[in-house]
Amino acid sequence: MSVTEFPPLLSDEDLQKYKVPLRWRDRCAAYFALYHTCLIRQSANSSVNCKLDKHAWEECENLDYIRRQKELSEVKEARRAELAAASESD
Repeated sequence: MSVTEFPPLLSDEDLQKYKVPLRWRDRCAAYFALYHTCLIRQSANSSVNCKLDKHAWEECENLDYIRRQKELSEVKEARRAELAAASESD
């Protein structure tokens, strides 16, 4: 399972229903909810395997991290350009 785009955001009711911790309430919360649900099923039935759900969630988190890094770079670059333009006009 390869994550190529982010799932739709979960509503506040769904976040509470699936008991998603505040720390993981991000773009990948839907994958976390699937993983958490799988873990609950696994505790009741040891034959359930949650590796794919965990991998999808971790891959989504990694993609989100990369997205945030690119966003930060763009903001820094825009700010540098803004400061350079301001210093040239002085």
